[in-house]
Amino acid sequence: MNPMITAMFAQWGADFYQKNQILVICFAVIFFLLLVIMIIVSISKSRRVKTLKRLNEVAEESRQLKNAFIANMTHEIRTPLNAIVGFTNILAESENLSKEERAVFLKEINENKDVLLQLVNDLLDYSKIEANTMEYNDGEVDVNAAIMETCVSANLRSHPSGIQVEFVEQLPQCRLMIDRVRFTQVIDNLVRNALKFTDEGSVRVGYRRLSNGNFYFYVADTGCGIEEEGRRAIFERFVKMNYNIRGTGLGLSISKSIVEHYGGGIGVESKKGEGSTFYFTLPAGLEYNVYGKF
Repeated sequence: MNPMITAMFAQWGADFYQKNQILVICFAVIFFLLLVIMIIVSISKSRRVKTLKRLNEVAEESRQLKNAFIANMTHEIRTPLNAIVGFTNILAESENLSKEERAVFLKEINENKDVLLQLVNDLLDYSKIEANTMEYNDGEVDVNAAIMETCVSANLRSHPSGIQVEFVEQLPQCRLMIDRVRFTQVIDNLVRNALKFTDEGSVRVGYRRLSNGNFYFYVADTGCGIEEEGRRAIFERFVKMNYNIRGTGLGLSISKSIVEHYGGGIGVESKKGEGSTFYFTLPAGLEYNVYGKF
């Protein structure tokens, strides 16, 4: 471009800026604000897309879990029902069964009845938790007696491995103001879970008082252990570490809800192949200090 024309444009631009300085600044500010708004909108849109994608992933994961749960429940309910019906028919139709054979069949019927009852109870409790209608009838609970009864009851059930549940650690006396049924339900869920995954060794139950006054309960086993990924998910609903083992996958989730209702926490320490220790804590404020009733 001709230097003279360039100089003329430069002079005109300088004159225009001098005469319209405020207008130019306003246009510059407006342009800058529009640019910022466009950047914010772009970032917001990107975040919305990511959030929507994550929600879709969660929804899909939830759908898959529910489908797996429904399929699993169909199998879990059908298996004990088939066993009960089959053994009942044998007892009804066979006249030449010995006393020992009848006792074996009755034992199988009773064990499958207990399995079916546990499945139904888990489903009912889960529905109550989801509807926020779980009932808690708090009262004075002798912790030592409640845990001992749970261990004795577990030992009366037959286990292929022959393992006995041991009550190995306790305070001389401890009473809590808590729902006895729900408390023993948590202990029993942890004990049942330990027995399912322990073929040899031991299952030990105990509790102690922590330095902060809270109560620490545990069920330790020498079973197969749990991988890190499994430990993170094990207290979620519908989760099962082994779908070949009976159960709803709801027991630990229900236990978590009960413990958290009382202000406690629940967790697990485990290494693959080295056993697991499931534990939960309850606040010191639940202690009932007026002794003499038991």
